[in-house]
Amino acid sequence: MIVLEEENKLAERDRAVEEIAARLGVRAERGKRFAELTSLRVGGAIDWVIAPDTEEQAAAIVYELDKAGIGWRPLGSGSNVLADDGDHHYVVLNLSDMKGEVRIERDRVSVSAGYSLPRLCIDVARSGLSGIEGLGGIPGTIGGALWMNAGAYGHEIGTVTESVRVAREGKVLDIPGESIQWNYRHTSFREGELLLGATLRLTPDDPERIKARMDDAKSRRLATQPHGARSAGCFFKNPPASTIGTGKMIDDMGMKGQRRGSAVVSPVHANFIVTEGENARAEDALALAEEIRERVRRDHGIELEYEVELWRANEPQINADEQTQMNADQSGKEE
Repeated sequence: MIVLEEENKLAERDRAVEEIAARLGVRAERGKRFAELTSLRVGGAIDWVIAPDTEEQAAAIVYELDKAGIGWRPLGSGSNVLADDGDHHYVVLNLSDMKGEVRIERDRVSVSAGYSLPRLCIDVARSGLSGIEGLGGIPGTIGGALWMNAGAYGHEIGTVTESVRVAREGKVLDIPGESIQWNYRHTSFREGELLLGATLRLTPDDPERIKARMDDAKSRRLATQPHGARSAGCFFKNPPASTIGTGKMIDDMGMKGQRRGSAVVSPVHANFIVTEGENARAEDALALAEEIRERVRRDHGIELEYEVELWRANEPQINADEQTQMNADQSGKEE
């Protein structure tokens, strides 16, 4: 009886998703797996993948999904996500087609969330604008970079973000960058918020000097990171109270090359977990990551924090209305 009720709920939800997608004129697909959409090439089945083309479409979609009580999560290039092997019963909003056009006016750059971060770094460098060249080797989108305040080689995207466009009540709303908390690989954005794009304010500089700095960062990255391997970038954050980086810490424990099934600690950089084989599994990568955390906890007394996002199939998805209430409740407690 319980199984039948659950099947009826899923069928009702499926009809609602199909109706919303058809009404808004967006592509909705079934039969996708996270293994097709993430750089680790692992992860289970997804009930629905919806791919908007514009910021306005994306804002309208999540508004309708929230009204219908349907859980969703945004996904860009999937370069910082480890989704488990289960069946994910929610909508994935694939923003990789939401690229739009980069608009450059003097020192201001407007770009949509689905635009490639490395591509943007090249675009602005050619226009003689500096401030994000250190981010050129991060294989993600603008939305993902904003969400986690991506940084590398002396640059963080939060320091140059003048405003961020978010989805509110089905519309595109601009919020000032100074109202956002930009921390180390973390921001004040909450689950249930959809980032649509941003306006960056950069610094004019000679294109050749910018290119030289980008080339230097690229050379250092290629020399120290597993280029071409299936990874999600650095798996763990650097501990704030430690003078030793996480990669060096794991390396010193002799864990380079350590394997759990299809997952391996990269022999190039120990803070990278890479996956191998056609049937690689997320559970192998997660088991290896937890083994690393346990060793660091035991040997150094440090609790490593994940830098990758862990997406679990059995976690309830929070929609925007629920998040608004949670924020209000938290605000009341703080007062």
